[in-house]
Amino acid sequence: MNDAVKSDSPKAGEDFAEACRREAGPAWDAACGHPFTLALGEGTLPPAAMADYLVQDYAFVGTLVSMVGFAVGKAPDIAAQARLSTFLAAVTSAENTYFQRSFDALQVPEAQRSRPALREVTERLIAAMEDAGDRGSYGEILATLLPAEWIYLSWAEAQAAKSPGAFYFQEWIDLHVNADFRAFVLWLKDETDRAAAAAGAQERRAMAERFARMVRLEVDFFDMFHTR
Repeated sequence: MNDAVKSDSPKAGEDFAEACRREAGPAWDAACGHPFTLALGEGTLPPAAMADYLVQDYAFVGTLVSMVGFAVGKAPDIAAQARLSTFLAAVTSAENTYFQRSFDALQVPEAQRSRPALREVTERLIAAMEDAGDRGSYGEILATLLPAEWIYLSWAEAQAAKSPGAFYFQEWIDLHVNADFRAFVLWLKDETDRAAAAAGAQERRAMAERFARMVRLEVDFFDMFHTR
């Protein structure tokens, strides 16, 4: 990784995660206010684009689960293991059910659900998560997970007051703006700060690089669908 980041040295009074978000700059803003998420909130996103998005998103859920599983194994205490395990339970239950119901409503064929043709950005997202889980420290895994979940909380909060109509729009927003998810993201942010505080300079740089990479990948991922 060769991203030019400096979050191993935050500004005075600034936590590590906030420094990473600040340094993401325009990419962070582009992800949180992307035209794709605006169209989703307005209910104007074409159903075919939503189906395409959900197929690609679902393609890396298993990788996300595996990566978080590695974090559970590397976590410093039972409290952190329990918090991450609760998140995994939500992803593999309520969120998975949402995907299946949405696939049914959008008439997504079984082959596309289980064996989709992956887009290049999807493959890069999978590779980033696999690498974090396989080779990254606990802090590096958190720094990979945090931007994705934080971005989803941010854009969902911006769309929460809208009524997009179809359940596959509304419930996707609701899954990412409820109190439990918000609390998890805040915990994840604090836990990332704690991991960074305990890490050496090299590991903090690696964490910052992984954070920056995931922000850019989220923008690239949304880019694939908003013009459809």
